[in-house]
Amino acid sequence: MSAAGRALGVIGIVLAAVGLFVLEGISVEYPGILLGALGYYLGLRAGDRVAQVLGIAAAVLCVISMGISGLSGPPQ
Repeated sequence: MSAAGRALGVIGIVLAAVGLFVLEGISVEYPGILLGALGYYLGLRAGDRVAQVLGIAAAVLCVISMGISGLSGPPQ
């Protein structure tokens, strides 16, 4: 379970990074937030601190990415 939590956290961080460069089309930050939250939950259940940190980082970076893309381009 902890490996799945870590993987979901990493995927969420990747989606946040992609969201910084994608200004048109479907927002990829929303799935990043959901995957980060799920990774945090799985890390919490397994007692894996790294998965918890990755999940929180993914959610926070996705929110920041949403804010930056909203400032630099048209609303998505």
